Amino acid sequence: MTSVPVALNFDIVLVLGILVFTVLLSLSNVIRVDVVAVLVLVVLGITRLLPPEQLFSGFSSEAVFSLISIMIIGAGLEKSGVALHTARWVLKLGRERPAKISTVLMITSGFLSAFMRSLGTVAVLLPVVTRITARTGIPKSRLLIPMAFCSILGGTLTMVGSSPLILLNSVLNSGPDVHRKIPTLEPFQLFSVFPLGMLLLAVGVLYFFLFGKQLLPEESPTTFNSGTTKTHFLKTYGKGGDIFELKVPATSPLAYINLKEFELKLDPSSSLLAVIEGKEVHFPPLRKINIEPNAMIAIMGIKEKVIEFAEQYGLKLYPRLNVFAEMLHPVRAGLSEAVIPPSSELIGREVRELHMKRNYQLHVLALYRGQTVYQGEELRDLTLRSGDTLGIYCRWEALADFHKNPDFVVLTTSYPREELRPQKAWLAIFFFLLSLILIVAGGFPVSVGLLLGGVGMIATGVLTIDEAYETVSWRTVFLLGGLMPLGLVMQVTQTTDWLTQHTPMLREDLPIWAIQAGLALSATLFSFAISAAGSTIVLVPVALDLAVNVGADPRIFALIVAVASSNTFLLPMQQANALILGPGGYKISDFVRCGFGLTILYWAVMLFAINLFF
Repeated sequence: MTSVPVALNFDIVLVLGILVFTVLLSLSNVIRVDVVAVLVLVVLGITRLLPPEQLFSGFSSEAVFSLISIMIIGAGLEKSGVALHTARWVLKLGRERPAKISTVLMITSGFLSAFMRSLGTVAVLLPVVTRITARTGIPKSRLLIPMAFCSILGGTLTMVGSSPLILLNSVLNSGPDVHRKIPTLEPFQLFSVFPLGMLLLAVGVLYFFLFGKQLLPEESPTTFNSGTTKTHFLKTYGKGGDIFELKVPATSPLAYINLKEFELKLDPSSSLLAVIEGKEVHFPPLRKINIEPNAMIAIMGIKEKVIEFAEQYGLKLYPRLNVFAEMLHPVRAGLSEAVIPPSSELIGREVRELHMKRNYQLHVLALYRGQTVYQGEELRDLTLRSGDTLGIYCRWEALADFHKNPDFVVLTTSYPREELRPQKAWLAIFFFLLSLILIVAGGFPVSVGLLLGGVGMIATGVLTIDEAYETVSWRTVFLLGGLMPLGLVMQVTQTTDWLTQHTPMLREDLPIWAIQAGLALSATLFSFAISAAGSTIVLVPVALDLAVNVGADPRIFALIVAVASSNTFLLPMQQANALILGPGGYKISDFVRCGFGLTILYWAVMLFAINLFF
């Protein structure tokens, strides 16, 4: 080695102790990882290893401001409805099946990261995952780690997909000793690493497809407050139960009859909620429509009664919701109640006169008065009185509008509500794309480009400033801001140099394959301590020097360092992983469990592929 030997001293021992303490405390889950990061700051300050102006430099770093900006941009894409449309596209390709949905997300994430980098990709897809979770009940914890890991893998598809590869060409000829022994090294072209990246991405997708169910944290499906409970509704109104999807074949006696006749044949506890005929959707369905052959219908009722009804009239009963899965998901629609107040101008009018389905998009299933429940035809002929309580099934957005009607008092107040601004969708897309263009083509720093996008969305009303503040995960901000000075102090105290010089796997008398494996392992470990970019800057000159001394190809050794520096699956220190830590409800141990096997595969496939392709 050509570097000056570094002797072990008290500062290096102290830094190594703090590093070990940080890792062990983080893995123990005794204290939240963001609190651990703050403790690191306190210890570094007390030990005076860093002066105050450097101690808090992490909070003013480009990485932290990039993270805050991308969170705001992601919230803008969600609020404007862009994420909703993307989620529908993913659901359509995934056919509502968790494994397929996760696979589509992983592949999408991988290819987007080839140009957007992993942080931008995860920020764009995070609100999409939120929408998918809301519509399918698949926990975020089952989707976010595979998506984030594949975004890191996708960064190896091009030379602009990750920080280490972006830096590689710049660092390739930087060492003075290398300049003496090798006049020039051919730079890597944009798609030089594409075969390597494709292989790594394919391995990652296959890894989670085969083992994701066992590795990802066990969590019960996401539950939603779906308004009035089914138990209360059945007890009070005699209506309710589960929702079932059925098909009306042309041979069924129910084909061609109108909705009024259809409802008369239903069990009193059952209700027809929606009808789909080809591309025509009726929700809530008006009584005048006819049930056409092959129409899909959604019935809410007690399972045994619905099965009996299906068998009696030759209907095909599906095991789960498919075409109605999104429309009737608890986050979009459910049971609710409204009462007629004494001040209502509707008192004395018949229920049929209100045309609740047409005027308010509400399906009144029953009416409760005193101890009596009215439903069906007797409900339609009933004259309203003060205190009458209506049992309703409807979209939540319709119920939100119904709250404003002074003739009713809506009793159901706890239900999912969201205020989308679809008219701002093009503004959200414009500022998002503007950020990318400024970074990729304009040469602006990542933080500046992203900050412009976030501020643009706030200034144009895609988000309010309060919504922007609320969307920032301050847990993630303190995690990065607190741990980044640890990497800085490792460089200031020459701990990094000491570790490099005392790594047994980097001895020149070892076989070339062993040295390559040692470089890969060292680059991965250094990336956790001083970031992926820092690992590349520190180790590429070492790799070039090693390659020259042992007679190997310097470009291969340098590429191994750059690609291995992106192998950051074990801990949420990489920004894309840090971004999903809070939303996924993950612990450090979840990353270790999911990332350990992938880390080993990454090393093996990377070393094989680099030697094969280069």
